[in-house]
Amino acid sequence: MRTLIVSDLHLGNGGGLDIFAGEDALPPLLAREAARTEGGKTRVILNGDCADFLLNEDPLTLDEVRAVEQARDICGSRATKAVLRAFGDLLAAGGEVVFRLGNHDVELGLPAVQAVFRDALGQPPSVAARLSFQLGDAPSILEVGGARIVVTHGEHADQMNRIEYSKLLDGTPAVVPGELRYPPGSRLVKSLMNPLKLREKMRYMDLLKPDVRGAVLTALAANPAATKVLLSTAGVRIVGGWLLNLVTPSSFTESGEIDEIGFQEALIEARKDLTEAEAQALAALLDDTGTESAGPLPFSDSDTLSLAAAKLLRSATATYARAHRALADIGAPFFELAPTKTELSVARRLATKHKAAACVLGHSHAARFLAEPGFAYANTGTWIWLMDLPPTDAPVDDWLTFLDELRENPSLEPEKGTTVAKVRSRFTFVLAEPAPGGGATLSLHEWRDGAATALGSTPLSPAH
Repeated sequence: MRTLIVSDLHLGNGGGLDIFAGEDALPPLLAREAARTEGGKTRVILNGDCADFLLNEDPLTLDEVRAVEQARDICGSRATKAVLRAFGDLLAAGGEVVFRLGNHDVELGLPAVQAVFRDALGQPPSVAARLSFQLGDAPSILEVGGARIVVTHGEHADQMNRIEYSKLLDGTPAVVPGELRYPPGSRLVKSLMNPLKLREKMRYMDLLKPDVRGAVLTALAANPAATKVLLSTAGVRIVGGWLLNLVTPSSFTESGEIDEIGFQEALIEARKDLTEAEAQALAALLDDTGTESAGPLPFSDSDTLSLAAAKLLRSATATYARAHRALADIGAPFFELAPTKTELSVARRLATKHKAAACVLGHSHAARFLAEPGFAYANTGTWIWLMDLPPTDAPVDDWLTFLDELRENPSLEPEKGTTVAKVRSRFTFVLAEPAPGGGATLSLHEWRDGAATALGSTPLSPAH
Protein backbone atom coordinates (compact mmCIF):
# COMPACT_ATOMS: atom_id res chain seq x y z
CA MET A 1 0.00 0.00 0.00
CA ARG A 2 1.28 3.44 -0.87
CA THR A 3 0.52 6.48 1.28
CA LEU A 4 -0.72 9.85 0.07
CA ILE A 5 -0.39 12.63 2.67
CA VAL A 6 -2.23 15.95 2.49
CA SER A 7 -2.84 18.57 5.15
CA ASP A 8 -4.39 21.95 5.81
CA LEU A 9 -7.45 21.57 3.60
CA HIS A 10 -9.44 23.73 6.03
CA LEU A 11 -12.77 22.32 4.84
CA GLY A 12 -15.44 24.78 5.94
CA ASN A 13 -19.19 25.21 6.17
CA GLY A 14 -19.65 27.10 2.90
CA GLY A 15 -19.99 30.48 4.59
CA GLY A 16 -18.18 33.76 4.13
CA LEU A 17 -15.19 32.69 6.23
CA ASP A 18 -14.27 29.67 4.09
CA ILE A 19 -10.79 29.43 2.58
CA PHE A 20 -10.75 25.93 1.02
CA ALA A 21 -9.83 26.21 -2.66
CA GLY A 22 -9.78 22.59 -3.82
CA GLU A 23 -13.46 21.82 -4.44
CA ASP A 24 -12.85 21.03 -8.11
CA ALA A 25 -9.33 19.61 -7.69
CA LEU A 26 -9.24 17.25 -4.71
CA PRO A 27 -12.09 14.85 -5.66
CA PRO A 28 -10.45 13.97 -9.02
CA LEU A 29 -7.15 13.24 -7.26
CA LEU A 30 -8.92 10.94 -4.81
CA ALA A 31 -10.86 9.32 -7.66
CA ARG A 32 -7.58 8.55 -9.41
CA GLU A 33 -6.31 6.83 -6.28
CA ALA A 34 -9.57 4.89 -5.81
CA ALA A 35 -9.35 3.60 -9.40
CA ARG A 36 -5.80 2.25 -9.06
CA THR A 37 -5.59 -1.41 -10.06
CA GLU A 38 -1.81 -1.93 -10.00
CA GLY A 39 0.75 -1.46 -7.27
CA GLY A 40 -1.66 -1.89 -4.37
CA LYS A 41 -4.25 0.35 -2.77
CA THR A 42 -3.77 3.85 -1.38
CA ARG A 43 -3.80 5.00 2.21
CA VAL A 44 -4.65 8.71 2.59
CA ILE A 45 -3.43 10.49 5.72
CA LEU A 46 -5.04 13.86 6.38
CA ASN A 47 -2.27 15.40 8.43
CA GLY A 48 -4.14 18.00 10.49
CA ASP A 49 -6.38 21.04 9.90
CA CYS A 50 -8.31 19.24 7.20
CA ALA A 51 -11.59 20.44 8.68
CA ASP A 52 -11.81 23.92 10.18
CA PHE A 53 -14.03 24.38 13.23
CA LEU A 54 -12.82 27.95 13.82
CA LEU A 55 -14.45 29.48 10.72
CA ASN A 56 -17.72 30.42 12.37
CA GLU A 57 -19.06 32.91 14.90
CA ASP A 58 -19.79 30.39 17.66
CA PRO A 59 -18.22 30.71 21.11
CA LEU A 60 -14.78 29.12 21.37
CA THR A 61 -15.52 26.44 23.93
CA LEU A 62 -15.52 22.71 23.38
CA ASP A 63 -19.15 21.69 23.62
CA GLU A 64 -20.27 18.41 22.09
CA VAL A 65 -23.72 19.58 20.97
CA ARG A 66 -22.27 22.68 19.32
CA ALA A 67 -19.40 20.69 17.78
CA VAL A 68 -21.88 18.23 16.22
CA GLU A 69 -23.86 21.13 14.75
CA GLN A 70 -20.65 22.62 13.35
CA ALA A 71 -19.69 19.24 11.91
CA ARG A 72 -23.06 18.93 10.19
CA ASP A 73 -22.66 22.40 8.71
CA ILE A 74 -19.18 21.52 7.44
CA CYS A 75 -20.19 18.14 6.02
CA GLY A 76 -23.29 19.68 4.44
CA SER A 77 -21.44 22.32 2.45
CA ARG A 78 -21.10 21.62 -1.25
CA ALA A 79 -17.30 21.57 -1.31
CA THR A 80 -16.87 19.40 1.78
CA LYS A 81 -19.60 17.02 0.68
CA ALA A 82 -17.81 16.35 -2.61
CA VAL A 83 -14.51 15.70 -0.85
CA LEU A 84 -16.01 13.36 1.74
CA ARG A 85 -17.87 11.39 -0.95
CA ALA A 86 -14.53 10.95 -2.72
CA PHE A 87 -13.01 9.65 0.53
CA GLY A 88 -15.94 7.23 0.78
CA ASP A 89 -15.29 5.93 -2.74
CA LEU A 90 -11.64 5.36 -1.90
CA LEU A 91 -12.60 3.40 1.22
CA ALA A 92 -15.08 1.35 -0.82
CA ALA A 93 -12.29 0.52 -3.27
CA GLY A 94 -10.21 -0.98 -0.46
CA GLY A 95 -8.12 2.03 0.49
CA GLU A 96 -7.65 3.65 3.88
CA VAL A 97 -8.43 7.18 5.12
CA VAL A 98 -7.01 8.55 8.37
CA PHE A 99 -7.84 11.97 9.88
CA ARG A 100 -5.08 13.21 12.19
CA LEU A 101 -6.11 16.13 14.38
CA GLY A 102 -4.56 19.58 14.01
CA ASN A 103 -5.06 22.84 15.86
CA HIS A 104 -8.14 23.83 13.79
CA ASP A 105 -10.04 20.55 14.11
CA VAL A 106 -9.64 19.21 17.65
CA GLU A 107 -13.41 18.67 17.59
CA LEU A 108 -12.71 15.62 15.43
CA GLY A 109 -11.66 13.91 18.65
CA LEU A 110 -15.30 13.72 19.76
CA PRO A 111 -16.92 10.38 18.79
CA ALA A 112 -20.22 12.14 17.99
CA VAL A 113 -18.40 14.43 15.54
CA GLN A 114 -16.61 11.46 13.98
CA ALA A 115 -20.02 9.84 13.43
CA VAL A 116 -21.16 12.89 11.43
CA PHE A 117 -18.16 12.62 9.14
CA ARG A 118 -18.65 8.88 8.65
CA ASP A 119 -22.32 9.44 7.78
CA ALA A 120 -21.27 11.98 5.13
CA LEU A 121 -19.13 9.44 3.24
CA GLY A 122 -22.16 8.07 1.41
CA GLN A 123 -21.16 4.46 2.12
CA PRO A 124 -22.66 1.50 4.00
CA PRO A 125 -21.80 1.44 7.72
CA SER A 126 -19.30 -1.39 7.21
CA VAL A 127 -17.28 0.80 4.83
CA ALA A 128 -17.75 4.08 6.71
CA ALA A 129 -16.51 2.46 9.92
CA ARG A 130 -13.05 2.16 8.37
CA LEU A 131 -12.60 5.95 8.42
CA SER A 132 -10.24 6.40 11.36
CA PHE A 133 -9.15 9.32 13.51
CA GLN A 134 -5.88 9.92 15.37
CA LEU A 135 -4.98 12.50 17.99
CA GLY A 136 -1.93 14.65 17.36
CA ASP A 137 -0.26 14.02 20.71
CA ALA A 138 2.19 11.63 19.09
CA PRO A 139 3.43 11.32 15.51
CA SER A 140 2.34 8.58 13.18
CA ILE A 141 5.23 6.29 12.25
CA LEU A 142 4.88 4.75 8.78
CA GLU A 143 6.74 1.65 7.70
CA VAL A 144 6.99 1.78 3.90
CA GLY A 145 9.17 -0.83 2.25
CA GLY A 146 11.05 -1.14 5.52
CA ALA A 147 11.79 2.60 5.65
CA ARG A 148 10.50 4.59 8.63
CA ILE A 149 8.71 7.91 8.04
CA VAL A 150 7.48 10.14 10.87
CA VAL A 151 4.30 12.11 10.11
CA THR A 152 2.83 14.87 12.29
CA HIS A 153 0.98 18.14 11.73
CA GLY A 154 3.63 20.37 13.30
CA GLU A 155 1.64 22.60 15.65
CA HIS A 156 3.52 21.03 18.59
CA ALA A 157 6.48 23.27 17.69
CA ASP A 158 4.31 26.42 17.47
CA GLN A 159 3.71 28.04 20.85
CA MET A 160 0.70 30.01 19.61
CA ASN A 161 -1.11 26.93 18.27
CA ARG A 162 0.01 24.08 20.52
CA ILE A 163 -2.88 21.90 21.67
CA GLU A 164 -3.24 20.88 25.32
CA TYR A 165 -3.12 17.16 24.71
CA SER A 166 -3.07 16.63 28.46
CA LYS A 167 -6.78 17.54 28.26
CA LEU A 168 -7.44 14.78 25.74
CA LEU A 169 -8.43 11.33 26.90
CA ASP A 170 -5.24 9.31 27.02
CA GLY A 171 -5.03 6.55 24.44
CA THR A 172 -8.47 7.06 22.87
CA PRO A 173 -9.57 9.26 19.97
CA ALA A 174 -11.83 11.45 22.10
CA VAL A 175 -11.63 14.75 23.93
CA VAL A 176 -13.19 15.83 27.19
CA PRO A 177 -15.84 18.50 26.49
CA GLY A 178 -15.36 21.69 28.44
CA GLU A 179 -11.83 20.92 29.64
CA LEU A 180 -9.79 21.93 26.62
CA ARG A 181 -8.40 25.47 26.61
CA TYR A 182 -7.89 26.56 23.02
CA PRO A 183 -4.44 27.93 22.14
CA PRO A 184 -3.83 31.69 21.65
CA GLY A 185 -3.80 31.37 17.85
CA SER A 186 -7.29 29.88 17.84
CA ARG A 187 -8.59 32.57 20.16
CA LEU A 188 -7.12 35.26 17.94
CA VAL A 189 -8.81 33.78 14.86
CA LYS A 190 -12.16 33.95 16.65
CA SER A 191 -11.77 37.33 18.34
CA LEU A 192 -10.00 39.34 15.65
CA MET A 193 -9.44 37.64 12.31
CA ASN A 194 -12.98 36.33 11.78
CA PRO A 195 -14.67 39.64 12.72
CA LEU A 196 -12.36 41.61 10.45
CA LYS A 197 -13.21 39.28 7.57
CA LEU A 198 -16.94 39.51 8.19
CA ARG A 199 -17.36 43.16 9.21
CA GLU A 200 -14.61 44.82 7.19
CA LYS A 201 -14.50 42.29 4.30
CA MET A 202 -10.77 41.76 4.94
CA ARG A 203 -10.54 38.47 3.08
CA TYR A 204 -6.77 38.62 3.14
CA MET A 205 -6.64 37.99 6.90
CA ASP A 206 -6.80 34.22 6.47
CA LEU A 207 -4.50 34.22 3.47
CA LEU A 208 -1.58 34.93 5.81
CA LYS A 209 -2.32 31.93 8.01
CA PRO A 210 -0.90 30.47 10.11
CA ASP A 211 1.13 33.64 10.79
CA VAL A 212 -1.58 35.21 12.94
CA ARG A 213 0.78 37.85 14.30
CA GLY A 214 1.52 38.95 10.77
CA ALA A 215 -2.19 38.98 10.01
CA VAL A 216 -2.93 41.25 12.98
CA LEU A 217 -0.13 43.63 12.08
CA THR A 218 -1.35 43.66 8.49
CA ALA A 219 -4.83 44.60 9.69
CA LEU A 220 -3.34 47.30 11.90
CA ALA A 221 -1.45 48.73 8.93
CA ALA A 222 -4.34 48.54 6.45
CA ASN A 223 -7.19 49.59 8.72
CA PRO A 224 -6.12 50.60 12.24
CA ALA A 225 -9.49 52.17 12.99
CA ALA A 226 -11.28 48.84 12.39
CA THR A 227 -8.64 46.87 14.29
CA LYS A 228 -8.90 49.01 17.40
CA VAL A 229 -12.66 48.42 17.62
CA LEU A 230 -11.97 44.72 18.17
CA LEU A 231 -9.12 45.17 20.63
CA SER A 232 -9.97 45.61 24.27
CA THR A 233 -9.40 49.04 25.80
CA ALA A 234 -6.34 47.63 27.53
CA GLY A 235 -5.16 46.17 24.22
CA VAL A 236 -5.42 49.55 22.49
CA ARG A 237 -3.46 51.19 25.29
CA ILE A 238 -0.78 48.51 25.22
CA VAL A 239 -0.35 48.52 21.44
CA GLY A 240 -0.22 52.31 21.41
CA GLY A 241 2.39 52.18 24.14
CA TRP A 242 4.47 49.69 22.20
CA LEU A 243 4.40 51.92 19.16
CA LEU A 244 5.58 54.89 21.20
CA ASN A 245 8.06 52.89 23.31
CA LEU A 246 6.42 54.28 26.45
CA VAL A 247 6.26 50.96 28.31
CA THR A 248 9.02 48.72 29.59
CA PRO A 249 9.29 45.00 28.80
CA SER A 250 8.35 44.15 32.39
CA SER A 251 4.88 45.62 31.90
CA PHE A 252 4.10 43.43 28.89
CA THR A 253 2.87 40.71 31.23
CA GLU A 254 -0.26 42.81 31.77
CA SER A 255 -1.28 42.50 28.15
CA GLY A 256 -3.04 39.15 28.41
CA GLU A 257 -3.76 37.40 25.14
CA ILE A 258 -2.10 40.05 23.00
CA ASP A 259 1.22 39.27 24.64
CA GLU A 260 0.44 35.55 24.73
CA ILE A 261 0.41 35.28 20.95
CA GLY A 262 3.85 36.86 20.72
CA PHE A 263 2.42 40.14 19.43
CA GLN A 264 4.81 42.06 21.67
CA GLU A 265 7.85 40.61 19.93
CA ALA A 266 6.38 41.09 16.46
CA LEU A 267 5.39 44.71 17.07
CA ILE A 268 8.68 45.64 18.72
CA GLU A 269 10.48 44.25 15.67
CA ALA A 270 8.20 46.22 13.36
CA ARG A 271 8.68 49.35 15.49
CA LYS A 272 12.42 49.38 14.78
CA ASP A 273 11.78 50.51 11.21
CA LEU A 274 9.52 53.44 12.17
CA THR A 275 10.61 57.01 12.79
CA GLU A 276 9.31 58.72 15.92
CA ALA A 277 6.87 60.77 13.83
CA GLU A 278 5.56 57.64 12.09
CA ALA A 279 5.14 55.76 15.39
CA GLN A 280 3.28 58.74 16.90
CA ALA A 281 0.99 58.99 13.89
CA LEU A 282 0.02 55.31 14.07
CA ALA A 283 -0.43 55.39 17.84
CA ALA A 284 -2.62 58.49 17.62
CA LEU A 285 -4.87 56.93 15.01
CA LEU A 286 -5.15 53.71 16.98
CA ASP A 287 -6.10 55.57 20.17
CA ASP A 288 -8.58 58.43 19.97
CA THR A 289 -7.12 59.74 23.21
CA GLY A 290 -3.78 60.38 21.50
CA THR A 291 -1.45 63.04 22.86
CA GLU A 292 -1.92 66.64 21.86
CA SER A 293 1.40 66.65 20.03
CA ALA A 294 0.44 63.68 17.90
CA GLY A 295 -3.32 64.05 17.72
CA PRO A 296 -5.58 61.83 15.65
CA LEU A 297 -4.61 62.13 12.01
CA PRO A 298 -6.72 61.26 8.94
CA PHE A 299 -5.25 58.04 7.57
CA SER A 300 -5.85 58.73 3.91
CA ASP A 301 -4.46 62.28 3.99
CA SER A 302 -1.24 61.77 5.88
CA ASP A 303 2.03 61.01 4.09
CA THR A 304 3.54 60.18 7.46
CA LEU A 305 0.83 57.67 8.23
CA SER A 306 1.04 56.12 4.79
CA LEU A 307 4.78 55.58 5.11
CA ALA A 308 4.37 54.23 8.64
CA ALA A 309 1.66 51.83 7.50
CA ALA A 310 3.75 50.62 4.56
CA LYS A 311 6.71 49.92 6.85
CA LEU A 312 4.48 48.13 9.34
CA LEU A 313 2.96 46.05 6.57
CA ARG A 314 6.34 45.14 5.18
CA SER A 315 7.50 43.94 8.58
CA ALA A 316 4.22 42.14 9.25
CA THR A 317 4.43 40.05 6.09
CA ALA A 318 8.20 39.66 5.98
CA THR A 319 8.25 36.00 7.00
CA TYR A 320 5.43 35.13 4.64
CA ALA A 321 6.96 37.12 1.81
CA ARG A 322 10.29 35.36 2.13
CA ALA A 323 8.49 32.10 1.42
CA HIS A 324 7.41 33.40 -1.98
CA ARG A 325 9.46 33.61 -5.09
CA ALA A 326 8.93 36.15 -7.85
CA LEU A 327 6.48 34.85 -10.42
CA ALA A 328 7.82 34.53 -13.93
CA ASP A 329 4.34 33.79 -15.24
CA ILE A 330 0.93 32.74 -14.01
CA GLY A 331 1.85 29.09 -13.73
CA ALA A 332 5.20 29.44 -11.99
CA PRO A 333 5.65 28.02 -8.49
CA PHE A 334 5.41 30.70 -5.83
CA PHE A 335 6.82 28.92 -2.76
CA GLU A 336 10.46 28.12 -2.33
CA LEU A 337 10.88 24.41 -1.68
CA ALA A 338 13.92 24.92 0.55
CA PRO A 339 12.87 24.77 4.23
CA THR A 340 13.78 27.36 6.81
CA LYS A 341 16.36 26.55 9.48
CA THR A 342 13.61 26.29 12.09
CA GLU A 343 11.55 23.85 10.03
CA LEU A 344 14.58 21.74 9.31
CA SER A 345 15.61 21.67 12.96
CA VAL A 346 12.17 20.41 14.02
CA ALA A 347 12.14 17.77 11.25
CA ARG A 348 15.64 16.51 12.06
CA ARG A 349 14.85 16.27 15.76
CA LEU A 350 11.71 14.22 15.09
CA ALA A 351 13.48 11.92 12.62
CA THR A 352 16.33 11.31 15.05
CA LYS A 353 14.00 10.68 18.01
CA HIS A 354 11.94 8.13 16.08
CA LYS A 355 14.84 6.60 14.13
CA ALA A 356 13.16 7.58 10.87
CA ALA A 357 14.64 8.23 7.44
CA ALA A 358 12.20 11.06 6.71
CA CYS A 359 9.84 13.51 8.36
CA VAL A 360 6.60 14.87 6.87
CA LEU A 361 4.97 17.96 8.39
CA GLY A 362 2.10 20.34 7.58
CA HIS A 363 0.80 23.43 9.45
CA SER A 364 3.01 26.08 7.81
CA HIS A 365 1.02 26.05 4.51
CA ALA A 366 4.30 26.21 2.56
CA ALA A 367 5.19 23.14 0.49
CA ARG A 368 8.79 22.08 1.17
CA PHE A 369 11.16 19.37 0.05
CA LEU A 370 14.75 18.56 0.97
CA ALA A 371 16.74 15.37 0.51
CA GLU A 372 20.16 14.61 1.98
CA PRO A 373 22.04 11.33 2.47
CA GLY A 374 20.13 9.47 5.17
CA PHE A 375 17.44 12.12 5.72
CA ALA A 376 14.52 13.69 3.86
CA TYR A 377 11.98 16.33 4.80
CA ALA A 378 8.70 17.27 3.13
CA ASN A 379 5.87 19.64 3.99
CA THR A 380 2.55 18.90 2.35
CA GLY A 381 1.58 22.57 1.84
CA THR A 382 -2.08 23.59 1.79
CA TRP A 383 -5.28 23.52 -0.28
CA ILE A 384 -6.51 27.00 0.66
CA TRP A 385 -6.40 30.26 -1.25
CA LEU A 386 -3.08 32.10 -0.95
CA MET A 387 -2.07 35.69 -1.57
CA ASP A 388 0.80 37.08 -3.60
CA LEU A 389 3.01 39.60 -1.82
CA PRO A 390 5.80 41.95 -2.86
CA PRO A 391 9.32 40.68 -2.18
CA THR A 392 10.52 41.50 1.32
CA ASP A 393 13.17 43.86 -0.07
CA ALA A 394 10.78 45.63 -2.46
CA PRO A 395 10.89 49.45 -2.45
CA VAL A 396 8.53 51.26 -0.09
CA ASP A 397 6.53 52.44 -3.11
CA ASP A 398 5.69 48.81 -3.95
CA TRP A 399 4.46 48.24 -0.41
CA LEU A 400 2.42 51.44 -0.58
CA THR A 401 0.75 50.10 -3.72
CA PHE A 402 0.10 46.79 -1.97
CA LEU A 403 -1.33 48.61 1.05
CA ASP A 404 -3.61 50.73 -1.13
CA GLU A 405 -4.90 47.58 -2.83
CA LEU A 406 -5.69 45.95 0.51
CA ARG A 407 -7.55 49.06 1.62
CA GLU A 408 -9.46 49.60 -1.62
CA ASN A 409 -10.16 45.94 -2.35
CA PRO A 410 -10.05 44.05 0.98
CA SER A 411 -12.02 41.15 -0.51
CA LEU A 412 -9.39 40.83 -3.28
CA GLU A 413 -12.04 40.64 -5.97
CA PRO A 414 -10.28 39.87 -9.28
CA GLU A 415 -12.59 42.12 -11.32
CA LYS A 416 -11.17 45.13 -9.48
CA GLY A 417 -7.83 44.47 -11.12
CA THR A 418 -5.30 44.54 -8.30
CA THR A 419 -1.69 44.41 -9.50
CA VAL A 420 0.03 42.99 -6.41
CA ALA A 421 -2.48 41.55 -3.93
CA LYS A 422 -3.79 38.61 -5.94
CA VAL A 423 -5.04 35.24 -4.76
CA ARG A 424 -4.08 31.89 -6.19
CA SER A 425 -3.83 28.27 -5.15
CA ARG A 426 -1.19 25.57 -5.17
CA PHE A 427 -2.36 22.03 -4.46
CA THR A 428 0.43 19.81 -3.17
CA PHE A 429 0.68 16.38 -1.56
CA VAL A 430 3.35 13.90 -0.48
CA LEU A 431 3.60 10.29 -1.68
CA ALA A 432 5.42 7.48 0.12
CA GLU A 433 5.67 4.34 -2.01
CA PRO A 434 7.48 1.02 -1.55
CA ALA A 435 10.46 0.71 -3.91
CA PRO A 436 10.79 -2.50 -5.98
CA GLY A 437 14.16 -3.41 -4.50
CA GLY A 438 13.28 -2.54 -0.91
CA GLY A 439 13.03 0.75 0.88
CA ALA A 440 10.73 3.52 -0.26
CA THR A 441 10.42 6.58 -2.46
CA LEU A 442 9.30 9.85 -0.88
CA SER A 443 8.08 12.57 -3.26
CA LEU A 444 6.30 15.92 -3.27
CA HIS A 445 3.78 16.56 -6.05
CA GLU A 446 1.65 19.42 -7.31
CA TRP A 447 -1.83 18.58 -8.61
CA ARG A 448 -2.97 20.86 -11.42
CA ASP A 449 -5.44 20.39 -14.26
CA GLY A 450 -6.01 16.74 -13.39
CA ALA A 451 -2.35 15.73 -13.45
CA ALA A 452 0.43 15.42 -10.88
CA THR A 453 3.86 16.97 -11.35
CA ALA A 454 6.75 15.83 -9.17
CA LEU A 455 8.48 18.72 -7.40
CA GLY A 456 11.02 16.55 -5.60
CA SER A 457 11.73 12.87 -5.04
CA THR A 458 14.25 10.77 -3.13
CA PRO A 459 14.83 7.10 -2.21
CA LEU A 460 14.64 6.07 1.45
CA SER A 461 16.67 3.15 2.77
CA PRO A 462 15.14 0.45 4.96
CA ALA A 463 15.71 0.78 8.71
CA HIS A 464 18.49 -1.43 10.05
